[in-house]
Parts: sequence; structure tokens; C-alpha cells
Amino acid sequence: MAGPDALITTGPIPETLLHEFEQLELSPYEARVLLALLRLGSANTAHLARHSGVPRTSTYQVLEELNRKGLAQRLSVEGPAVWASPGRQEVFDRLDAAQEERLRQHRARTANLRDLLAREFPEAPDAAGPYVHVIQGAAQVSSIYDRLLAEVQEELLVFNRAPYSFPPDRVNAAVVDAMRRGVTSRVLYEGPHWRAPAAEGFREAMAVYHDAGVEGRLVDELPIKLALADRKLVLLAMTDPVLPDIGFPTTLLVEHPGFAALQAEAFERMWESATPVEQRAENGHRPGPVRLTPVAPVAPVAPGAPGAPTAE
Repeated sequence: MAGPDALITTGPIPETLLHEFEQLELSPYEARVLLALLRLGSANTAHLARHSGVPRTSTYQVLEELNRKGLAQRLSVEGPAVWASPGRQEVFDRLDAAQEERLRQHRARTANLRDLLAREFPEAPDAAGPYVHVIQGAAQVSSIYDRLLAEVQEELLVFNRAPYSFPPDRVNAAVVDAMRRGVTSRVLYEGPHWRAPAAEGFREAMAVYHDAGVEGRLVDELPIKLALADRKLVLLAMTDPVLPDIGFPTTLLVEHPGFAALQAEAFERMWESATPVEQRAENGHRPGPVRLTPVAPVAPVAPGAPGAPTAE
């Protein structure tokens, strides 16, 4: 005939129950003994050890810890110690209370740490995103330059030099639009290229900008191609030092006030010694009409985004 224990419980304790109780800040042994106690209602240490699978030498210590937490209670009986569960609802109420106490202590520590941090480091630095972006491909460079032109508010400074990625008779309508908005613009060109007979179409296109209010001057040489918007945002393209005629394989967008100030200072120094561009053609008349390329509306570029605003 089966003993009373066999009538009360059958099979091992499900692992899922053990796992869930362990998530409530109970050790594996504590979870096993507590589940055995909930299953049996009350039992002595030997029975709990057998049903929980916890070594008997460890079961007594586990029961003492569960008693301290209010999850088990020792009955006043003669003979071997008998342990009982306070009841399922009481067990869960005490587990909830313990968790709430841990949360209260955690919040108290967090508040204390916040105060300590404020005393040690009074001012937290602003979060800073990347301020240097590498721009790939002529299409992306052109798109970013158009965005720069659409967003510039006060001043545009440009180092304009060959080689170019567009036909020499093309005029970017975004430049004209910027001038109509009140933006001031100054451009430095390379004198040898400007005076070359083959650059007639280029000079005609630039005359459209000059008519719109862009000031132009000539220097002997420009080290890079550059556009500087509002002395805050710099778009610069650099030639390959070994193969300078292949274009501008490296283009950078830099959002850094110190770097922008340095580029602006370099521009101003070169501008002071540059020669003003002759605004009229050799025959005394304006050049003929040139092709005006409209620019589709572009979405504003958020600071820090690689799609934000070189001279093409």
C-alpha cells in the first residue's frame, strides 16, 4: 500500500515552476524546498529533502532562510522539526513585499547616486554626434551641396576649382535662389582656368551668379574645393595627390565651429590678395544665355546626419 506521501504528491517538481520561482530572487535550493513545502503543506526536514531533491545537510539551512523571509514556519511539535507553509496567498504576498522593498532600496540608492554625481560633476556635457561625415559618390555630393544651398541663411564662401562634375554651361538655380533670400556669397576661382580659352562656357555660367550678386575673385591656385555655409558647416573635396586629374575621390562634410573658423580665416587671407573677376566679356557685352538647371525641393538636413549639406 502506498504511503501518505505518495497520495499527496506524484512525480518531480516541474522545471518551469522552479525557473519562475528563481526569478523571484530565490536560490535554486530555496525554490525547490519552497515548492515541496507548498506541495506537501507540512513535513519534517527529511521528507522535504527527499521531495525537493536538495541534500538533507543543506535542507535545514534552506528552511531557516525561508523562515527568515516569512515563506516557511517551524511548528511547535515534539520530536523532529516539522515545517509548514504559511499558505500560497501568504507566500505570494511576502514575495511581492520583498520585491517592493528591493525596488524601494534601489530607488533610494539611485537618488543618492544622482545627488553624489551632481556634487562631483555639476555640469553634464551635451551629447555630441559625429561631426565628420565621408560623402561617397558624385550624386550624393551634388545632393548635399544643393541642400547646403537651400539651408544657408547668411553667407556662403566657396573655393571653386576644376575638375567639375557638371557641364560648364550649367547654372545651379539653388545658388540664385539663395542670393534672392539675401544670402551673401563670395567665390574664389583659379586664374589659369578662368582665363583659358576653353573655359568660355564656364565663365558665361559664372556670370549668371555674378549678376545675382555673387562676388568673384581670382587666385593662382586653390588647394581644395570647398563650400562654407554660415561659418558653421564645411563641405570640402580633395583631389588624389597621386592622380589629381581623376576628380575628387574624397569629400567630407564637417560640422565643427573650430574647423569652420579656420577655413573661413584661410578664405579671408586668400580673398584679400585675390584679383577681382572682370564682370564683362571682352566685347563689352554680357555673354549669351546659359542653361539654368532647376533644383527640386529638398528636405532639411538634421544636424549630425550624413545626408546634410561641395561646391560641385
